[in-house]
Amino acid sequence: RRSRSLPDPQTLLADYLSFIICHCGFSSSTHRQYRKAISEFLAYLASQKRSIIQVAVKDLDDFILEVAGWGMSRSHMGIRTIALRGFLRYLQGEGWLERDLARYVESPRIYRESTVPSHFTWEELEELLASIKGDGKEALRDRAMLVILCVYGLRSSELAKLSLDDIDWSHKALRVPDRKGDSNLLLPLLPVVEAVLGQYIRNGRPSDVTYREILIKNSGRPFRNGLEITKRIHILVKRAGLQSGRGCHAIRRAVGTRLVEQGRGLQEVALILGHRDVKTTRIYLRLSMEFLRDVADNYGEVL
Repeated sequence: RRSRSLPDPQTLLADYLSFIICHCGFSSSTHRQYRKAISEFLAYLASQKRSIIQVAVKDLDDFILEVAGWGMSRSHMGIRTIALRGFLRYLQGEGWLERDLARYVESPRIYRESTVPSHFTWEELEELLASIKGDGKEALRDRAMLVILCVYGLRSSELAKLSLDDIDWSHKALRVPDRKGDSNLLLPLLPVVEAVLGQYIRNGRPSDVTYREILIKNSGRPFRNGLEITKRIHILVKRAGLQSGRGCHAIRRAVGTRLVEQGRGLQEVALILGHRDVKTTRIYLRLSMEFLRDVADNYGEVL
């Protein structure tokens, strides 16, 4: 163990988060999840008046039991245990812990495809789109946001990053940059997307901003990340009177299901949605095969 005095726990956390960004290549989303999980652990230690160098296996067991009582899913529990193991290994590597405590932190067993994840039906997406009334600036932006999500199934973070430079009007193409795996994807700029984007950029997007991001908040600044996009979708879902708690990923699952219904192979769907592993795409086979059929062709009736 290091002989010098232990720094503030938040300093250790900041150092670890910097480490995983620089050396592990984690995304900003993973970074946020790890920060939240480890912050919860540090808060627990503080509540027990325990320091990092005093951590024992019993502390880890008691913390996991407490977190398990919060009623979160197995996958969310898994994220927390993985983050905690990484943090403990980092502390040992840096000399703050004498032994490897990470091996005592077990993740819950997660069975792939054991449950059907939350998703939207096509009727619900129709309601959601129809709930955007009028041609005000905010309505034009929200409509463009929803149509892009429903047609392409983008991740919230991908939507937040879309810039004016990613639209190729002359070749009817839309580039999705910086996907998982550091790859770009070129998608066709479908007529419905071209129409709502054009209307928003001409009449809804502030003309005096210097930002290149397509979607601009009422404050005049772009959406900083996928979390801000998701928060906006949650607001729209609530306003539409639909079941709350579903956001961009629920829309994304619906799009994946539509592609499968249309006869697309799982490998092709995985490419479009940016899945690294085709096994992730198999979940769409378990969702209902009744909704989101011929989505793009029907948008005209909604808009």
